Amino acid sequence: MKSEPSVFDSRRLLNALERLPKARTYWVGFSGGADSTALLQAMWEAREQLPAPVRAIHFHHGLQASADEWQQHCSRFCEERDIPFQSERLELGQAGRSSQEEKSRNSRYRAVARVLKDKEMYLTAHHAEDQAETLFLNLMRGSGVEGLAGIPVLRNLERGWVARPLLDCRRGQLEQYLLDRDIDWLNDPSNTDTGFDRNYLRQSLFPLLEERWPGVIKRLSRTARNARITATAMAVFIESQSGDLIRDRIKMPLQKLLGLEPEMQTLIVRQWLRRHEVPVLPEARLREFLEQLAGAEPGNQAEVQWEGWMMKRYQLDIWLHRHKPFMLCPDVAWTSGMKVDLGPDLGRLLLKGKSAEIPSAWQVRSRESRDKIRVRPEGPRLKLKQLFQSALIPPWLRPGIPVLVWDDEPVAVGDWVIAHRLQTWLYQNDLKLKWQPADPILARLRMDCQR
Repeated sequence: MKSEPSVFDSRRLLNALERLPKARTYWVGFSGGADSTALLQAMWEAREQLPAPVRAIHFHHGLQASADEWQQHCSRFCEERDIPFQSERLELGQAGRSSQEEKSRNSRYRAVARVLKDKEMYLTAHHAEDQAETLFLNLMRGSGVEGLAGIPVLRNLERGWVARPLLDCRRGQLEQYLLDRDIDWLNDPSNTDTGFDRNYLRQSLFPLLEERWPGVIKRLSRTARNARITATAMAVFIESQSGDLIRDRIKMPLQKLLGLEPEMQTLIVRQWLRRHEVPVLPEARLREFLEQLAGAEPGNQAEVQWEGWMMKRYQLDIWLHRHKPFMLCPDVAWTSGMKVDLGPDLGRLLLKGKSAEIPSAWQVRSRESRDKIRVRPEGPRLKLKQLFQSALIPPWLRPGIPVLVWDDEPVAVGDWVIAHRLQTWLYQNDLKLKWQPADPILARLRMDCQR
């Protein structure tokens, strides 16, 4: 086996980057600590050999009294090297000790997903000790092979990638790299608090394990690499056995899943999450969710939530999407103009065609329990609840669908159910009503209902 290099430098980093997809821009996550400082410095030194420009992004969590000073330090570091610098302030709120790190991480990656453009890459400075700690913590949680595979070198994130080119490097090598260049770094005071699991491993447990089994970090990293090979092979096998179960990013057909053996159900759902870059669902909670699905009555909406995501049963499908605050279409008067904005998730309603005068008393709002709509001139007035049920729209998403009201009577639901009165007006003015939701789940609902 080829021995790992004893030093870290820009050449070693370039070799790691060559094994990754070609990026249009490298965004380096820069906290000011030793690890990210070494990564950014090496990227700067290798800038002439890189296929893409380098930018630094700093996340201001506001968790430390010195957070502003950290941001200023990072800004100065980048200014001295002419590295484009961007700072993102994260609002985390209150969280328990055990969940603060997880909450911070999830908030960072949501911000990164907003920043990355097509084929851009976000680089983090995770190293061999981070890999060993992750593997050990996952082991203590009873994780399967995917958990024992630890931190992946590369994964997709929205339109780009997240990559960790330093996983084969030791923390000491990164620090020595900075010392050789007389470069200072910042030390997070919370790193000494052994109330946090990672700090306990780093300061208390791993030194004992190293005394008993020298090279334990290297051994754990090797285990993670072997587990990653196994997990990848297993993923290929599961993909070949899953048929069309996991192709859809948002919905999975329930009966096909329940027709499989329980063990295969677990593997299929895990691969579904993995394929669509969703955080790992703890094993015990996944099994509990599958048991709920197997024993649920038709009207029972089995549900599980974790790390900002949710899976929930409705009728014949399992829905997978981010767990957001309850979406509700706002009350908006549409008095003029060819469009009306409904907010960052619901997007807008608009009229396509030549400009026309909006009839008086147009209002956009969420549906109400008494709402009915007459699609045909002599037809019955249909309850909106019945329309939603026939379209298999989950109840928790219905309040986000805009209802256009004319003289206090619903004349459109989204842009796929349109009353005769509105249809006549649109035809006379050579117009079409369009709803353009920004939220991907609402956009999917609209697409399904128009089929």
